Amino acid sequence: MFNLSTNQLSGYESLSRFFIEPYKTPDIWFEDAEKLGLGEALEILAIQNTLHCLDQFDEKAYITINTSPQHILSGSIDKVLQSIDCNRIILEVTEHSPILDYQAMRTALQPLRSKGVRLAIDDVGAGYSSFQHILELEADIIKLDISLTQNINKDSRKFLLAKALCGFAKAINCSIVAEGIENQDELNTLRKLGVDNVQGYFIGRPAPIEDAIQYQTITL
Repeated sequence: MFNLSTNQLSGYESLSRFFIEPYKTPDIWFEDAEKLGLGEALEILAIQNTLHCLDQFDEKAYITINTSPQHILSGSIDKVLQSIDCNRIILEVTEHSPILDYQAMRTALQPLRSKGVRLAIDDVGAGYSSFQHILELEADIIKLDISLTQNINKDSRKFLLAKALCGFAKAINCSIVAEGIENQDELNTLRKLGVDNVQGYFIGRPAPIEDAIQYQTITL
């Protein structure tokens, strides 16, 4: 992620990749693990792999971790973050993660928030659930989905919806991250809207940690 005010890198999103045959995309591996009762174990392993690298990044950079609501509710996320500087950790909850009991979720998030963990709602603009997540969970960060940001410089409807979301975010003291930025025109439009941070192929493609660390000196 790059911050559009400082024009510098602000953080990283942790992604999983599996380089074994037969090749499957990460979502398939996680779905298969869930079917076998190993979904939580695989997610925690992925998070641990990220946390082991935390000290290699600039101390000002935050790390976002994708997580499933059920693993927050089970206490597994709280446990894995016990000895971590959580002021640099952001948990992402996606549109595809159903939450059946928001009160229970708020209760489970409380000890994490007390440690400094922030909450991001992913895929905003892609469907109804993400909006409900924002309202019910008091998110710290709203992430605009690629379906909203793609060609936003050419589509007045997308522009106006993003403008409304940015205004709403500022009113409730949330920061805005725009996903899926693929060209300079999209970036310029999001600057005009007052988006805080951006990510996407135009900023940097997913990369091994060694390469990602080198991005820390890049400016736009």
